[in-house]
Amino acid sequence: MTIKHAIRPERPGRIRVGSAVLTLLTAVTLGLGTPGVSHAQQGTEAKPRQVGTIDSADLPTAAPLTRTSAFPADSGEHCEPTRAGSKERRAGAAEACVSTSPAPARSTAAQQQTLAAVAAADAAGCAITSPGTYSYERFGYCVTGVNVLYILRDSNGKELGRGTLEVSTSATLPAAGTTWSEQVTVTMTSASDQVTALNAKFRASCGTGCTTTKTAPWYGGDLTLGQSLSGTVAYSSAPAPATSVDFTTSYKLYVTSPGATAVDPNASWDNPRKIRCDDAVRDVAADATASPGCVIPSVTAVVPMSTQGSDQGGAVAAYLWAQQNLADHWGRDTLLTRAKSGVADRMSSTCGSGASKPFADATDLIPTDTCAQFPFAETREGGTDGAQCAELIPNLGNGGWVIFELEGGSGLDPAKPCVRAHVALADKQFADGQLSEGFKGQRIIDADQFKLGLTASIDGSHAACLGVSPEGARPAGNGWILNTTEPVTHVNKTTNPLGAAGVRATTAQACLGKTPGPGSDAGGDITGWQDAQLFAQANQFDTAGLSRCHLIANVLGGRISQNLVPCWQVGMNTGTGSMWDYEEQARDERAVESFGEDDAILYQVTPTYLDATSTIPVGVTMSAVIEREDGSVEQLFPDVYIPNTRGDTGLFNLGN
Repeated sequence: MTIKHAIRPERPGRIRVGSAVLTLLTAVTLGLGTPGVSHAQQGTEAKPRQVGTIDSADLPTAAPLTRTSAFPADSGEHCEPTRAGSKERRAGAAEACVSTSPAPARSTAAQQQTLAAVAAADAAGCAITSPGTYSYERFGYCVTGVNVLYILRDSNGKELGRGTLEVSTSATLPAAGTTWSEQVTVTMTSASDQVTALNAKFRASCGTGCTTTKTAPWYGGDLTLGQSLSGTVAYSSAPAPATSVDFTTSYKLYVTSPGATAVDPNASWDNPRKIRCDDAVRDVAADATASPGCVIPSVTAVVPMSTQGSDQGGAVAAYLWAQQNLADHWGRDTLLTRAKSGVADRMSSTCGSGASKPFADATDLIPTDTCAQFPFAETREGGTDGAQCAELIPNLGNGGWVIFELEGGSGLDPAKPCVRAHVALADKQFADGQLSEGFKGQRIIDADQFKLGLTASIDGSHAACLGVSPEGARPAGNGWILNTTEPVTHVNKTTNPLGAAGVRATTAQACLGKTPGPGSDAGGDITGWQDAQLFAQANQFDTAGLSRCHLIANVLGGRISQNLVPCWQVGMNTGTGSMWDYEEQARDERAVESFGEDDAILYQVTPTYLDATSTIPVGVTMSAVIEREDGSVEQLFPDVYIPNTRGDTGLFNLGN
């Protein structure tokens, strides 16, 4: 029986959950010492190809969407006769006329004071924009600069004086709740001639499905130039479970001279956009707890999702890469639509048995390997046949997220309509939790369209080798491993017949971060293996004393056949002065407390061959340098040469 690196004791390391996904690196794993495995079969191992990186510095910050609507068209004048015996009638005014319109674009000092007052009163509400324009966010609305003009005229139509009131309102809707208030401010911004003061009475109402629980923001209402009246009106809406109601808010203003009584409102308008209150976000059958709330449905919801610098951010990183790089740009340029029914079927079509190419379960490599599909199964856009999807592996390197394509060919087609990401179950649950909270927090009900505000938060300080992986490297933990080969005329040069043409292992290099990637046991008919057995037999040694040496050790994440060379188990592989002495140093260094999450070991092993026909090295040269987060370096061990000799004899070198 061939003894391999796997027999070596390994102390438990601190493993970040999200990095487990990075172990899915080969489509075929080697068997353990299975006879008759051809050298050609070794070449079937698939190598993931790096297809991109995510740099948090290049990402926009997710922000709520805003929308605007013009104030309704000018109402025209509403005129009423002045009351007999009133002060206005005694001064010659026969009628009082009121009109409503947006304020001029140029604001007055009084208007600026009003803006400040409204903003202070409702800091959580929507942004105040140009005068006379309603501004909306998902959970708020406001308007400023609604001008109400009051004019007195004599019996011949001659103007005797005028005054202007400016109205501003703002409200924040309840994401969870049934009641809200609207701040109302009226300011007298101009006065001339006989109009020196005005009285303003304000009333609010709302449509079916809503109740105005406080209709008046104040009582009384006399104003002189520069004075303001402020107060709140209040509303309530409590829809039944699994239902929603849409309605508008409406406003009436009664403007008169002080002491006069207005029978009818002489200024009125409606909010241009509807409000929706619902209790339809939850699955009523599964969740009996009422959870109503209200939104402006015409403002598209933005669901925030972030890697949050977390080990469990792999699924979100894959979604972000897909949003940036695939042609549909789901959730950014193309809206997603929530679909509460059919989720299981859409999940099966992409990730399960419903796909013509089912998701490859790799739990032998990633204990909790899970399919994270994008677009989500919770949307109408989800459910594409998984065979059409890009297969991605997100890798958290300390310089950012690196995305690999599993079974990658010469290039990833950006026209692919979907993604299946191989992530740890914890990563998928982390993303699912954010999506669910996004639906709840943004009150996204069935058939609502929404955007995704995807972000990646990464600390950019890290060891130099963690910042970029060389071409052909594969992810390993939060680092990478690069195995190289070169052609050899015969994979076995002493057999009869001679072996077929093939390759032999050359320099192996690794960037070993704090988080290790699992390795694999050695096995298979590697290059030179039959030559090694013939050599042992010719020198009357048991072939059980031979081994397949990992250039990058199993305990450091080494795994593929191109990483293996024939060696003596006791001699080059284990024992005093063997490869194991130095592999153990690298393994133990990563486990010490002073070796930080952003540190790494740049580790290299180079086999030495006698000539171009050699299938077994005469020895290997090993070196390792510690690279720190702050850019400093220190040598772990210098170039050391380990001969491929038997035991401590210094004899019987296997190299040919």
